[in-house]
Amino acid sequence: MSATSTTPSVPTEDLDARAAAFAVVARLLGPDPAVLLDRDVLDRLREVVTGLDPVAAEELPDEPPRATADELSRRWIRWFEHGRIAPYEGSNTLVSAGGVTPRLADVAGFYRAFGLRVHHERPDHVVAELEFLATVLGREAAARRDGHDDAAATCDRAVRSFVRDHLGPWIGVWAARVVAEPEVVAWAPAARLAARLTELEARRRNVVPLQTDAVVPARVDPPLVDADAEPSCGADPIDSPD
Repeated sequence: MSATSTTPSVPTEDLDARAAAFAVVARLLGPDPAVLLDRDVLDRLREVVTGLDPVAAEELPDEPPRATADELSRRWIRWFEHGRIAPYEGSNTLVSAGGVTPRLADVAGFYRAFGLRVHHERPDHVVAELEFLATVLGREAAARRDGHDDAAATCDRAVRSFVRDHLGPWIGVWAARVVAEPEVVAWAPAARLAARLTELEARRRNVVPLQTDAVVPARVDPPLVDADAEPSCGADPIDSPD
């Protein structure tokens, strides 16, 4: 008997579009400023998002930010890498007595289940979590096209659990921090869209992001520091094993 899913059947084209949107938003929130300055990337994102959420598409900028790549790179390091607006799940939720390590292990477990890994960065980085959803959505689309119901159901369960337990509870609060800081206005549309796409994914999957682990209020100064955090040096994409 094939595994069943609680999510209504959707066209594979819709899943592909959602995967593409998450993937592009992840790139925009990463350390490479060239992506933010690439009009073709922004135009492609607008095209994809228009088919998913026309209102969200209207909020995307018409032009790349008016800043040089060097300036954007310095801002990314100052605000995100140095933790002023820490882009980590564990830095945006109140940690338990066990610290952030159990949360990191659980996130990494999702990646391992799909043969994925994060290089030179914590697994709970916003870029890694968004790329994970992009990857699993893409695999779900491929499984549905090929008639692999069990594989599609596995992807569905993973997306539902990940949105409910990990990305969903904190991405909106983090995006609000980005939007509120003028120095990182270049990333505000992507952060806002990341939160919106995650919210829509939760609705499509009929899940409500957990609030049992309290989300850190939107304004915390200075930002929380994870005592047992792993060193980080910029987010690299999630890769499959060689």
